[in-house]
Amino acid sequence: MPVSLLTGRADVMKLLEKDVFFFSTFGGETLSLAAARATLGELRDRQVPAALERLGTQLRDQLNQLTESAGVPFVRCVGYGCRTLVTFAAQGLAAGADPLVMKSFVQQELIKRGFLWAGFHNLSAAHTADDVKALLAAYAEVLPLLRTALEQKKLAESLRGAPVEAVFRRTTNFNVKPKPAVAATPSASKDGNGART
Repeated sequence: MPVSLLTGRADVMKLLEKDVFFFSTFGGETLSLAAARATLGELRDRQVPAALERLGTQLRDQLNQLTESAGVPFVRCVGYGCRTLVTFAAQGLAAGADPLVMKSFVQQELIKRGFLWAGFHNLSAAHTADDVKALLAAYAEVLPLLRTALEQKKLAESLRGAPVEAVFRRTTNFNVKPKPAVAATPSASKDGNGART
C-alpha cells in the first residue's frame, strides 16, 4: 500500500500552507493511511524495535560463538540486531580463498536446510526465538563443512553452480568531474561539411 511522507524544518513546512503548491498522487487515498496507523500502533504496543534488537543481538552473538567453535573465526556476523550482515575474510585458514565463494558455499548449504539466505538477516515481527534457534542449528551444521572444504582446498568444487558475484564495484574518481573529450585521430578526415569520413 502506498505511503509517503513530506517533511522538513518547521519554517519550510509552514510555506506549504499558502506559498508553495505540492501534490501527491495518492493524496486522497485513505486506506493506506489507516493501514499505516494500525501498523505503527502494533509496532508501539508490541515494542517491536526492542524485540527485534534483542532477538537479532542473540542471533549475532550466538552465530559469532559458533564461528569461533567451528574454527572459522574469519566468518563474522556484524550490525544492529534488526539487520545483521555475515562477512567473510580471506585470512587464516581462508587465506587466498575468495570471500564470495565462501559466501556462495554457505548460501548453498543453508538453502539445502530450508533457509533462503543472501548474506544478511533482516528480522521482522513475525520471527520468533524458535526461528533463530533453527537458523543457528543450520549454521552449526554448515560452518564445519565450510572449514572442511577450505582445509581440503575443495571449496570451489563443492559448489553446485556458479558463485555469487559482486553487484557493485568500487571505483575511484567516479563522477567527480566530466571525462576529458577524446581527441580526433589523425587518420580521420572530414568532408566538405565537416563530417568525419
